[in-house]
Amino acid sequence: MKVLSIRAERGKVVRSEIVDGDLKEVVKRKALEAMNEWDPATSDFIVLKDDRELEFPLPLKPEIVDLFRDLGELGGLGRTKDKAVAHFPVYTISFENHMVSEDKYVEYKIYLLAPYINEDVRTELEAEAQDITTEKQGPEGIEEEGEGEEGEKEG
Repeated sequence: MKVLSIRAERGKVVRSEIVDGDLKEVVKRKALEAMNEWDPATSDFIVLKDDRELEFPLPLKPEIVDLFRDLGELGGLGRTKDKAVAHFPVYTISFENHMVSEDKYVEYKIYLLAPYINEDVRTELEAEAQDITTEKQGPEGIEEEGEGEEGEKEG
């Protein structure tokens, strides 16, 4: 099986490659690589599995049917009257992250892993990896509750 492996750091995709292997084994191997870079004193180590859905026009190409058949219990393929609906996993391995405030969590370095489906899905996942590792700033002039100036008095 072909597996898409994306590494993103601080808003940039630093590596995007297609590797051969069993998806579960590639995820474990990348988790070990990430664990060797992880600093337990400063960051959490997180592996998340998210199930995604993708629609394809009918009739399906044989290589798409084979790909989802190869996923076994990790994926699935169904259909409606006019389209095929595929389910597949996307794994995120976060190994350099930081809790900035009570409700703001920033991930600086991640791996995003998924079965390689096509270049369109690759482009979407690369954009997602960039977004995940980009520190978000709130709109200017809007303060969160409790961030105003100290000592203000009602008058």
